[in-house]
Amino acid sequence: MVVGKISAWIDCDAADLALAERSREALMKEVRYAAHSTLPAVLVPPPQKKAPNLARLLMAALLQSMYLNIWVRIPLWIEGEEEDESWVRWNSLRTLCTNHSRLGVILEMTHKMPRPSILARWAAEPVRGIIIDTERFVLESSGCALPKAQYDFLMRMHPHKVQIVLKGQPHPKLIAAGSDLRYYKTYVSQTRNQIVLDDQQQYEAPYQDYLQAPLQPLMDNLESQTYEVFEKDPVKYERYEEAVYQCLLDMIKAGTTEEGKTVTLMVVGAGRGPLVRSSFAGAKRAGVSLRVFAVEKNPNAIVTLKTLQRQLGWGDSVTIVEHDMRTWEAPEKCDIMVSELLGSFADNELSPECLDGAQRFLKEGGVMIPQSYKAFAAPLQSHKLHTDVLAYGDLTHIETAYVVKIHAGTLLAPAQECWEFVHPKPAAPYPQGNERVAEMTFNITENGLLHGFAGYFDSILYGDVNISIHPRDYSRGMFSWFPIYFPIKTPIMLRAGTQLDCTFWRVVGKTKVWYEWCVAGPQPSPIHNPTGRSYWVGL
Repeated sequence: MVVGKISAWIDCDAADLALAERSREALMKEVRYAAHSTLPAVLVPPPQKKAPNLARLLMAALLQSMYLNIWVRIPLWIEGEEEDESWVRWNSLRTLCTNHSRLGVILEMTHKMPRPSILARWAAEPVRGIIIDTERFVLESSGCALPKAQYDFLMRMHPHKVQIVLKGQPHPKLIAAGSDLRYYKTYVSQTRNQIVLDDQQQYEAPYQDYLQAPLQPLMDNLESQTYEVFEKDPVKYERYEEAVYQCLLDMIKAGTTEEGKTVTLMVVGAGRGPLVRSSFAGAKRAGVSLRVFAVEKNPNAIVTLKTLQRQLGWGDSVTIVEHDMRTWEAPEKCDIMVSELLGSFADNELSPECLDGAQRFLKEGGVMIPQSYKAFAAPLQSHKLHTDVLAYGDLTHIETAYVVKIHAGTLLAPAQECWEFVHPKPAAPYPQGNERVAEMTFNITENGLLHGFAGYFDSILYGDVNISIHPRDYSRGMFSWFPIYFPIKTPIMLRAGTQLDCTFWRVVGKTKVWYEWCVAGPQPSPIHNPTGRSYWVGL
C-alpha cells in the first residue's frame, strides 16, 4: 500500500506565527495533491497538545475530498507527559473533527510503553497501522525480538487487522550475518501466525462489530435458518439437559417423584424441538419418564416438531400444541416448565411477559427453568460502533439497541447489575409488574470516551447450573447470544477518578415493551428512546 506523507516540519499550531502560517498553506497544498493523485490516505505528523488549527484544516480536507483518508501519527508514549497523553491528544483532535469516519490513527511503538489498561483503549479506536522502528527490537542469541510490553501490544492489535510499518536500519550484527529488513518482516509475520482461532472465534468472526436488530420471536415467527444457527450451540443445550437432570434428582430426593414415575414437563416456546430433546436426555440420566407438552406458536416450526415426533419415536409421550403460551388453556398442570426466551439483555425478548402468562400451568411447588436471570450494563468505548450508528443519519438508529459481537471496543468499568426476574414469580413484596429502573454509578479509573453501554445477561437455569454472557463468567463456547449495545447520541469524555452516573428503565405498555437510558453525570445526556419512539419490542 502506498500512502502520502505530510512533511515533517509542518506545525499548524506553532508558537511561531510565521511558521504556523507557512505550515497551514503547505498542509493544504500537500493534501490537495494527495487527493489529486488518488492516494488512499495521507499520514499527518503528531499533533501538539492543543491543535485546533490542525483539526480545522483536516476537517476541511475531509469535507473537500470524498475518498481521501487522513491518518494521524501518534506515538504511544510522549516523554515528559502523563502515560495517556497520546490518547488524550488523539481524542481531542478527533473530537474537533466530529469523529469523522475517514480520520484514523497510526500508532508509533515507543521504547517506553504505557500500562496495559491504557493501551487497551486503542483497541476501541480506528487504528489503521502500527509503526515499529528496528530500534524497538532487542538483540538475542537467535536474532532480534520485541520486548514483552511491545510484543504483547502487537499481539493484542493483530486481530484488528492493522497494517504494520517497519522503519529504520537492521542491527549491525544482523547486517554482518547477511540479514536485512526482511528479517523483521519475517518476525512480524510469525507473530501474526501465532493467532489461531478456535471454533467459537471462527463462528463469531463475520459478526464482529456488525450491528444487528434484536430478534422479536414473540411478534415475529423466526425463520428456519435462525433456528438452525442457534441449535448448533454446543453449550446451551448441555446446560439445559443438566438443569433438567438436577431438578429431577432433587424431586426424587424430596419424594415428590420417584425413579420410573412419569413427570409432566412443558416446554413453552419449543421452537424446532432442541429443548424437548434436552429434557428427555436429562430425564433418561435421572431414570425418570416424561410426559411432555411442546407449546409453540410458530406454525412453520410446528411442522419440524411433528416430523421429529415421528422420526424420534416420541409417540404419545409428547403432545405438540400450536398456540401462544399466554392464551393457551392447558388440560393439566405440569411439574416442570422449561423455556428458552432469553435475549442478550436477559428480558429483551419478553421472557417475563411470556412466562407470567404461562405460570398458571405450573403445579404448586413446581419448578421453572430458568429460575432467574439478571441484566447487566457497562460503559463502553467503541469508535467503530458509534460511527456505524451515526452513519444512518437519523435519530431512530441512535435510540435503538443492537445485538453485536463487540470487537473494536473496551469497557471503561466493570458491568453492574440492572435488575433481575425470578420464576415462578414470588408473592409480594416482589414487584408484580415487569417495569424496572436501575440507577448505577461507575467508577472511572482511566480517561476514556463514552460511546454507549454494553448489555449482558446471567441466568440461573436450576441450582448451580447457569448460562452467562457476562464478561466475568462467560459460558465459554456458547454463541447463541452476543452482547447488546445501547448507543448515546453524543460521546462523553470521562476523566480518570470521576464517577459516571446513568439510569436505565424497562417500560411496559399495552402493546409493547421498551428501554430508555441516559447519563446523569458528570455530563448529562438526553433521555434516549422516550416513550419507545424509536425502539420497542412488540407484545
